[in-house]
Amino acid sequence: MKNQTSDFLVIGSGLAGLTFALKAAELGQVTVLTKAEIKESNTSWAQGGIAAAVGETDSWRLHEEDTLIAGAGLCNPEAVRMLVQQAPAAIEWLAQQGTRFDLSASNNLDLGREGGHSRHRIVHHADKTGWEVERAVSEAVRQNPAIQVYENCFVTDLILSEGECIGANSIISDLGPAQFTARATLLATGGCGKVYDNTTNPRVATGDGIGLAHRIGAKIENMEFQQFHPTTLKHSQLAGFLITEAMRGAGATLRNHNGRRFMYDYDNRLELAPRDVVARSIEREIQKLKTWCVYLDATHLNSEELKHEFPTIHQRLLEIGLEFDREWIPVVPAQHYSCGGVVTDLQAKTSIPRLYASGEVTSTGVHGANRLASNSLLEAIVFSFAAAEAVSQESPGLPPTSNFTPPHVIPENEAIHIRHALQKEMALHAGIFRTNEGLRKLKTFIDETSIAYDNPPSAPFSAYSAEARNLLTTADYIVSGALNRKENIGLHFNADNP
Repeated sequence: MKNQTSDFLVIGSGLAGLTFALKAAELGQVTVLTKAEIKESNTSWAQGGIAAAVGETDSWRLHEEDTLIAGAGLCNPEAVRMLVQQAPAAIEWLAQQGTRFDLSASNNLDLGREGGHSRHRIVHHADKTGWEVERAVSEAVRQNPAIQVYENCFVTDLILSEGECIGANSIISDLGPAQFTARATLLATGGCGKVYDNTTNPRVATGDGIGLAHRIGAKIENMEFQQFHPTTLKHSQLAGFLITEAMRGAGATLRNHNGRRFMYDYDNRLELAPRDVVARSIEREIQKLKTWCVYLDATHLNSEELKHEFPTIHQRLLEIGLEFDREWIPVVPAQHYSCGGVVTDLQAKTSIPRLYASGEVTSTGVHGANRLASNSLLEAIVFSFAAAEAVSQESPGLPPTSNFTPPHVIPENEAIHIRHALQKEMALHAGIFRTNEGLRKLKTFIDETSIAYDNPPSAPFSAYSAEARNLLTTADYIVSGALNRKENIGLHFNADNP
């Protein structure tokens, strides 16, 4: 078994993990573990951009107000203020790492607008901002001699010693078991979209951080708040492809099968209402007309400007024979982001000493009951900065451990069946609209299915099977949270609630 000790350990290679790694490398040696390739993360798939009050008519107070409104009263005001006040510095830091943001004709940052924002404040790189950000920070990490990256390294469990997190056990592809210890560990494993059958998330988003944190008793909350992006392409050849909210910010409208612009019926902010409002409106329209989608209409917009602003979407839609400047785009909501997670404070500390967390795996209090568009990448940077500052106070010299407990997995063919069944049940009973009966059925299904992992038969390690275990744990938090929340708020809507 491989053993390695470094100053700081990072689990995950999205923007949250790599930002922390770069900042912590100023303090000591950093090890980054990622279960796939370094660039494979939710960050890379983010299209819209990063919210920051950098425009002449904008201010952090307006950004703060918009964030609090979207969060429906459940945000932590201190966390929100910290986020919006540090946003300009976060953009500047990304630029220093080599991120190429789009500029206006006057050579200022070109600012877009998305749902829930009262100003144009979305800093972006065309319609693939996440890809550009991940490119820049991953290249900076590769060039930093104080950072060592292990790819294809699946973390099976966090290690506790006298109640403190001292590292992680893992299995590295082709190398086998490996143990990593450090004086501080950052959990930055991203989201859990693969708990649903229709998601904008990549294949790696399997709730691993929730599973890891749960097994050592870390506090986890608000997982019932699963954000469904209103507009993902409904097409058999390109499932789950996101049509960025920035297209609605540029003037695209939503129409039903009868061609009617239906958002007039639901909210006076129309297509730029917060995501929970727009997603529920679309779902209601689909149910009312008994159709399979609604349509995003950009045909009235300037064709050349549209192709310039959204080149990735334009090219991908052309691949399936759809010209978005001439045809309506069939869209449906799909799971997009988890607003709950491992509870952290303003220093990114979890309830477990020496364990920190940042990014989508966390519940920082920033998003409340519904995340404001383009606050996610910003949150990852700001709280990773905070974590890097806090870990400098952690004392060195924690003793390594030689214990390695093999992970509980079941045969992969059984895990495949469990994952597919779970995804369908979650979509049916824990989606945009929920009922008590459906949630209780789903809870029973999760409880009965999870028994398979209690005393599994001897089977070779399978990352796919280990992910299924984490997905079941994640689903249990989502469903239990939904059953316990008796008020319809933000992203949680139970038809049986008053």
